[in-house]
Amino acid sequence: MKRTAVLYCLAAMMILLILTPVCGAAGMGEKEIKDAVKSHVEENAPWPKDRIRVEFLAAIPETAIPAGSLTCQVRSRAGETYIGRTSFVVRFCKGDTFIREETVRVRIEVLTEVIVSTGSIARDAKIDPSDVMVKKKWLDTANSGALSDVNEVEGKKAATRINAGTEITKHMLRSVPVVKKGEVVRIVLESGPMMISAMGLCEEDGGQGDLIRVQNSSSKKTVFARVMGASLVKVDF
Repeated sequence: MKRTAVLYCLAAMMILLILTPVCGAAGMGEKEIKDAVKSHVEENAPWPKDRIRVEFLAAIPETAIPAGSLTCQVRSRAGETYIGRTSFVVRFCKGDTFIREETVRVRIEVLTEVIVSTGSIARDAKIDPSDVMVKKKWLDTANSGALSDVNEVEGKKAATRINAGTEITKHMLRSVPVVKKGEVVRIVLESGPMMISAMGLCEEDGGQGDLIRVQNSSSKKTVFARVMGASLVKVDF
């Protein structure tokens, strides 16, 4: 009798196990998390998508939670520059319920155009178009001194000897003087249809586009003016 009762109980438990739905575990895999981080970088970085490369620096664990809809939100740090080594916080939620968060470490590289010397350039030599070329390079640091436009280099002088294949930066160059210290120049000030001009004396050398100090010959006041050409400067207004 007892044996029969035990068998009935076991049978009932088997039926309950069969009929009762099992609450399994659903996870967000590594691919989905990586795609979310990449999308966040591409949408917020100041460069075109095809010039961004994201490398993940550590394995990303799967996030197992009870079955159901799972969403994730990627958050960046304040002042994020989206280049170099950095990290993002990925928050996982099920509906309105916060589940957990993971920190994902990455290295972001940007395909950048840089100006490179084609051969050796002597100190004080004027740089010609044939002396430089544009080269594309993956960079993971924001180099504010790097030049990417050939027009920023041509016509300048080498401030130091530049070896072949060197990436050219601003500090390697100096302007070729268009006006020189002690030279008499015409100072121009334009504001809409109005133009005023006066004669002045340069207090320093200046290349095309440089901002230099010029003394007004009439008022004896020193103003800052931009070099526009030979014997001509313009006051920015």
